[in-house]
Amino acid sequence: MKFWIKKENDADPDVEWKDSYILTLNRDSSSTIYSGLPSIWYHLGCQKMVPIYEDLFVIGLSVFALDKRIARNLFSDSWTRQIEVSIPVLEMDKWNNCEAQWNKILSFLTGDEWKISFRQATTEYGTHKNSNRKHIDVSGCDCVSLFSGGLDSYCGAIKLLQEGHSPVLVGHNEYPKLRYIQERFCNNFNECYPVQKSLFLGFTAGARAPFSLDGERLRKSENTSRGRSLLFLCAAISIAGIMGEHIPVYIPENGFIGLNVALTNSRKGSCSTRTTHPYFLNGLNKLIASVGIQNRILNFFAFKTKREIVNLVSGTEAFKRGYKDTISCSHPCVSRYNRVGSREYPVNCGFCYPCIIRKGSLQDVELETDDILKASEFLKTHADRDKSADLFAVLSSIHRYKGLSEKDIERLIRCTGKLENDEIQSFKRVYRQGMDDLIEYFLKDSDVEAYM
Repeated sequence: MKFWIKKENDADPDVEWKDSYILTLNRDSSSTIYSGLPSIWYHLGCQKMVPIYEDLFVIGLSVFALDKRIARNLFSDSWTRQIEVSIPVLEMDKWNNCEAQWNKILSFLTGDEWKISFRQATTEYGTHKNSNRKHIDVSGCDCVSLFSGGLDSYCGAIKLLQEGHSPVLVGHNEYPKLRYIQERFCNNFNECYPVQKSLFLGFTAGARAPFSLDGERLRKSENTSRGRSLLFLCAAISIAGIMGEHIPVYIPENGFIGLNVALTNSRKGSCSTRTTHPYFLNGLNKLIASVGIQNRILNFFAFKTKREIVNLVSGTEAFKRGYKDTISCSHPCVSRYNRVGSREYPVNCGFCYPCIIRKGSLQDVELETDDILKASEFLKTHADRDKSADLFAVLSSIHRYKGLSEKDIERLIRCTGKLENDEIQSFKRVYRQGMDDLIEYFLKDSDVEAYM
């Protein structure tokens, strides 16, 4: 399936691309791809974005839009999509040499077959004629850290502040209420660390249905979103580039989730992100370095479990103030569709895979109370529903884990992506500790213990 990204007043598809669907990227209400990030660039003092950083964001935004708008069930195996796309870039001579690298890392990221073609852009996306009177002051900040509002990114920000850094926290606001939570967290940080500075910058992004030259729209959409986190990174890199060409970008995520070992054989096509897997991060770092971008992406939690991350900062006032309000859930807004009961959101559902990992990580800081639903109680009411799928998969993975040898664990880790031998050895420890944390959590529920 072919797609054409039309940037501002760029040309329509040529003869070779006449059968493609068009996604427009304009700064107006008619655009099918939209984002609030150019407004942040403008408030950071950029009337005109450095072309290579603008290109990177346009690529990330295009991948995000395609990932959201191309339904997997349109293809023969209902998973692997064949995506051919033409993307306009300003620095054509630089990007033209790395199309194969993009195809390789994107295929790893989303599980699809990508074929990217770059063409010379004729217009710029983030340009303004006049300077902005309202200016966001990032002076004194020395790094950028991704800030989703989840427990890992929350602990990551605290770690940086504890070490004396002053981070700019960049977040993608998927739903309106998330921004208020992220801003409240940032206010907490500034109160707890008055000598330093933390600043939250939240941006929006979305995509509507693409259309063909004859006006036909691609009707279906996709509910998986492996490409969203690439957009997250590209946005953060562009902000780091404004701050300075050597400003690092941190993506704090625990190694257990980053490795993303399939819970069962039937879940090898998991929708979970693969953005923090070392294979992807190393590939992306090499790719952006090849076009002259010197900002590096780093995950200092790569070889820690979520429980180890929590325990690293759990004694701080900042952690105690806000950790209960962090959102780790894969479906934080489902409650707003409830016909009965609370419609308050965002909330942690408690029993999706990320929520289960979260519960296992908080065992040392949160005493069990009567209002916390046990896994066995959850299964009594949801055993025959889709809501219980993740819980059953986690319990199945524990059953499998108990019979695994060292070689079996190494094989599972190798199956997640290409890794160096020292990385494999580090991840073996992370995987074992992560599974042991889950077992310890479930053993506190006698009914689930009996089931296991």
